[in-house]
Amino acid sequence: MKQWALVSFILVVNGLLFATEKGEFPSSWKEVQPIYGSISQTQSIVFPESESVELFESVLLIKNNLYFQTKNKEKEISIFYLHLPTGEWKKKNWDKGKIFGWTECGESLLIQTKQKLYELDAENWNVKKESTFSSKSSNWKDIVCIEKQLYRLGKDQLEVYDLETLEPKPEISLPMKSVQRIVKRNENEILLYSSFSGNNTQLFSIKDKTTIKDWKFPTNHRALFKLVSISPDRYFIYDPITKIVGEWLLFDDHLFPVSEGLEMRADEKAVRFSPLHSKLEYQLEVTAKSEIPETSYHVVIPKKETYAQTLREETFHSPSLFGLDETGNRTLTLTLPAMKEGESKVLNVYKGNLTRYKIHWKLDPNLTVNREDVTSKYPNELRDDWFVKLEDPIVVEKRNELFQDKTSVKEILLETAKYVSSIPYKSGKFESAPYVIQKNNGGCTEHSYVTMSLLRGIGIPSRLVWNYLPTESSDVMSLNHKYVEVWVDGYGWIPMEPLAPPRSKPGVSYARHLVFAVMSTPKHPKILAGDRLVQLSKESFPQSKKLQMKLSILKQDVGEKEEESLELQPSQKGNRVIFSGEDLVVP
Repeated sequence: MKQWALVSFILVVNGLLFATEKGEFPSSWKEVQPIYGSISQTQSIVFPESESVELFESVLLIKNNLYFQTKNKEKEISIFYLHLPTGEWKKKNWDKGKIFGWTECGESLLIQTKQKLYELDAENWNVKKESTFSSKSSNWKDIVCIEKQLYRLGKDQLEVYDLETLEPKPEISLPMKSVQRIVKRNENEILLYSSFSGNNTQLFSIKDKTTIKDWKFPTNHRALFKLVSISPDRYFIYDPITKIVGEWLLFDDHLFPVSEGLEMRADEKAVRFSPLHSKLEYQLEVTAKSEIPETSYHVVIPKKETYAQTLREETFHSPSLFGLDETGNRTLTLTLPAMKEGESKVLNVYKGNLTRYKIHWKLDPNLTVNREDVTSKYPNELRDDWFVKLEDPIVVEKRNELFQDKTSVKEILLETAKYVSSIPYKSGKFESAPYVIQKNNGGCTEHSYVTMSLLRGIGIPSRLVWNYLPTESSDVMSLNHKYVEVWVDGYGWIPMEPLAPPRSKPGVSYARHLVFAVMSTPKHPKILAGDRLVQLSKESFPQSKKLQMKLSILKQDVGEKEEESLELQPSQKGNRVIFSGEDLVVP
């Protein structure tokens, strides 16, 4: 298997490419649609003008209706509900007094007042049962119904009652202090929330009486008082106080706003989100310092389709020779006629509509390393070389220290990501992995060498990625960064990015790179020297001292530009890391 197997050469004429090109491993993506689209996508709150709601009171979702306890200027209590599919507001008749807690319970609705617990038909709100059940507080206290028991929020515990008799049972201590909300997720789990913890929540197991996971909702923490669970992996907020409305998707223990641009891979192994749309243009300027004959140039253009980028409506310089290899790497070969001394030419090499995404892969913890299977498929991505030195004692010692007897791909990638992201950033000299491990610093190239050395040595294919990492220059892109992709069976190639957020999570990158090429070695076969995207062909290379070349990659953003503030890696503080423009730059 050659390191660069060109499988397609196509002559470009009239600026158009007459071929259907697919990504390296084609996969389909589907946009995630909100369940309550007409409400979620409006991003605006409509609420009865005469009414207001209390901050600490929860809302109730039953059969597509969202119920609010309201009061008017005269402080009269009413129940209003929003029919989510249509956005229509209606008033519900209620004459049993102020509500202190409510919950759905099978086909019934339970409502707690100061002295009573009412069981109502969830369809028509007819009272089915009325029981004496005093509230211990004059404030709202959430209740939930789970497996024939009623749970009511106390100070730092759950009060437990038999649902039929309302006889008290032993209380359950809560791990979170000052809990203000409980939200039922399923028949065993509830979410615990306290505004004192910001927008962090805990998933609590009723059966095991312990916290299972911590989740952070990416929204204003005050809006979480109006959070409801649509399903175990969908959550909805409609808050008249903070004016926040939206849905969130739970994926791999992370919550993603269900908004335009959130896409899920067809096999549900990844989501991509927060797309940026740009018009991309390559311009090549050549100036002859002395008279030169006809010359040819290789230009590396971005990959058409990856898990985190797409290019559409492309045009290419005409005439040119288009090269496509088996990994999706693409080049254009251009030829310029002879030029006189001082003559300059500017070529519009390439144009395309670019979309870049943040990406999050969900790795199966049961996948194990299968060296025998991948060796035959990806020998180059497992090969030893000067920059990885797989059997160097320093590399072997570090590999054994990190992985020990681990065979889980997810665990191995996680340990690698944690370690490599902890290596302090410092501009390096493209030194080999063992030296970088020993000196404990390096640039993006050195971080990549260490990642590849650790993983190739244990049987996980890895390769180098040439890319643009967003910088403060909002209108120009360049080859300014490298990271690593690793092969995971059933997934394809996924990123290992230790220098851009979130840094230590394999398969997750929020950087929205522009990928130019992927390689099993540091050298691009079309580029004779250095890390660059344009190079004279081998035949024309002797003319290199007689001319000047400048490749400009211009970017024009389409639509509103997203601004973000991202947290620095501790080891990068004090280094030449810039935060402005799109997101981040690591020089």
